[in-house]
Amino acid sequence: MLTAALDSTAVTASAAVADIDGDGKIKTYSLFTVKNRMTHSETLLPMLDSAIKQYGASINDIELFAVSAGPGSFTGVRIGVATVKGLATPYNVPCAGVSTLEALACNLPEGRVCALMDARRNQYYAALFKDGKRITNDEALSAEEVYALINDGNETLICGDGALTFKSNNCPLDEKIIVAPPACCDQNALSVALCGYRAFRNGYAVGAAELKPVYLRMPQAERERLERENLNNIGK
Repeated sequence: MLTAALDSTAVTASAAVADIDGDGKIKTYSLFTVKNRMTHSETLLPMLDSAIKQYGASINDIELFAVSAGPGSFTGVRIGVATVKGLATPYNVPCAGVSTLEALACNLPEGRVCALMDARRNQYYAALFKDGKRITNDEALSAEEVYALINDGNETLICGDGALTFKSNNCPLDEKIIVAPPACCDQNALSVALCGYRAFRNGYAVGAAELKPVYLRMPQAERERLERENLNNIGK
């Protein structure tokens, strides 16, 4: 199944086209990934266009669109989901929204892996996996809660844009908690394609109109608005 996949949920942006066989293995692919200061609205579509052209295909050949639907940067999540919706709608192609954390963990299919994304305010979006199998749900946790989750004496690889910050600030000397190599630590659209294909095979693909972002907490602007309203109510 020829699958186009996107991830724009953090600083890294990634786009891929992959032919995935019936056993869920990638046969051939084209992959573009950047980690720079350009915005995803500038890079995402050109990257996907290049991935499709370099693969030797056209947009009409795509049989499935996969996208990291969250958690992550609210703006980044919206851009990725909106891009896929816009591409899939004219061709009535099925879409698979996948967990960003699951896609990150898919970079490291063996061992115990905790995918971490920086949620700001000393919080992380986190989920734990073992040999590619999910152990915990995606959650927004404090740094202390993350450490309690993985500090059980077992070796744990951590990946995602929150991995280095978490390691440096919370457990720099803990030899059992290891930051994954850079090539496995950041978003990779091939992993998104694999997760999207599995979702499709399990009956979880949707039409473009039903594809939605997944947020584990309210956007910062909404939280600040509620905080201001609470302060005003207290002052009355």
